[in-house]
Amino acid sequence: MVQSRFPDQKPNPTFTFGTNLNRAGRLWRTVFRALAGLNSRPTPYISVMSYLITGAEGATQKELATLMGSDAPTVVRVLDVLEREGIVERRIREADRRSKSVHFTEAGVAFAEAFRRAGEQTSAQLLAGCDPADIEAAVRVFRRITENAECVRIPD
Repeated sequence: MVQSRFPDQKPNPTFTFGTNLNRAGRLWRTVFRALAGLNSRPTPYISVMSYLITGAEGATQKELATLMGSDAPTVVRVLDVLEREGIVERRIREADRRSKSVHFTEAGVAFAEAFRRAGEQTSAQLLAGCDPADIEAAVRVFRRITENAECVRIPD
């Protein structure tokens, strides 16, 4: 029997789940980058923007890094770029003057709206033909994976 070159044709479903999840995520980012005109932007740039747009605006740099599951220096480097481009600004928090919260500038609001539209277009195209119940189930599975991963202790 000839083995297909596609990961979902391999015999181990738990292995193929991760392989397909990785491939789908990579292809999703590729399509999104093309639709948003962000082909030259690295994944952390797109991740920071995604989190800010979906509710993390006003978070501190540290909170943003925690939400993303990223390291703070990576988030700070991306925020430096976004700030130089006039998309975000960092404001000192009144409650704790040592921390800064991240907010869109006026120009950033327009950029964020175009980013959001590209995300909606990506979702519409890539989820076409999917049953809404399957999408809801997939989101539950992704959330569970995230929760489980956050509890895994990785040795230094």
